[in-house]
Amino acid sequence: MELGFRIVKIADICYVTVIYFIAGFLMAKLYDTIFPKFDEKEANNGHVLQTVFDSVVRICINAITVYVARNVFELIPSPFNGLYGFQHIRLKELSGAATFSFALLYYQANFQSELKYIYNKFN
Repeated sequence: MELGFRIVKIADICYVTVIYFIAGFLMAKLYDTIFPKFDEKEANNGHVLQTVFDSVVRICINAITVYVARNVFELIPSPFNGLYGFQHIRLKELSGAATFSFALLYYQANFQSELKYIYNKFN
């Protein structure tokens, strides 16, 4: 029973991780289309504080997105729930959303350009 439980738990961790990754990737691509493309020439004409402010707003939006996603994903049932006594709701990785956060931030090309611009201004 112990081995079966561990296998089911690992399978559920993979299941949750794949869902989080795909959702984070898709949300990042959606944000790249919704938010205006970062233009370094335009940013150079303005003040760096405006770019910093824009980035802070994006960080807040990302934080809210992660919070909502984590709460929504906890409601998604698992095909592994109940097998060998496994309870999906008790899975620690379910409430973490680290994979979602990584994918969401990593695949936002416009946001990365904005952050690199700010980094270089202060470097």
